[in-house]
Amino acid sequence: MSIVQQELYGGAITLNLPPKFENISHVREVPDHQEVFVNLDEDQSVIVEILELATESTDESCAAFHFQQLADDNDAADTSVIQSVSILNNVELPTWPAEAKIYLLLGQQRVAKFNERQRQQEAAQQTQHPTGSDARNLVQIMMVVVRLPRQETDIVISYNVPLHISETSSSKQVAHEGSIEEAEVWFRNLLGSFQVRNWGLFSTDMNEEVQ
Repeated sequence: MSIVQQELYGGAITLNLPPKFENISHVREVPDHQEVFVNLDEDQSVIVEILELATESTDESCAAFHFQQLADDNDAADTSVIQSVSILNNVELPTWPAEAKIYLLLGQQRVAKFNERQRQQEAAQQTQHPTGSDARNLVQIMMVVVRLPRQETDIVISYNVPLHISETSSSKQVAHEGSIEEAEVWFRNLLGSFQVRNWGLFSTDMNEEVQ
């Protein structure tokens, strides 16, 4: 499979992705702390976020914390399920500093596309009852949280794979059901290509490049 080295945050971070993943910032505005890549053919996405370290969560619970934050953002709190959380070590991800704490979370949420969520909310407000057509899709979410205590930063990398598409979703014609095992292997390989090239991105004294 061919890959393209993508430059994130002005080249401070690089990540290898297949060319079918396109930078969504070319077609819509993306917050400064995010980088979003979308595979339109299969309705998959890879999202990288640089966030302030979540001091309200412990190291062991930080992945669950960020997963819950995502569920809240997706209006999926009532359908959010964590399947597993595991620790990744520096043997698997040797480019990270030894003090980095890295957690892999596997979970599922029922999520509608943003414009479809808006339509459902507007319809529900007008009728004061939930709408009968649910456009939410069952999505497998693979999330890695890299906790960098020296930089007071949590890096959240998530890979979203549709498992079941609602009959009323606009994703119906493009998404397909795939193997979660294959997707997890692919995601772990993607993580291995993730490199911080300029630690000055985190506004610390660490400006050297990762060797």
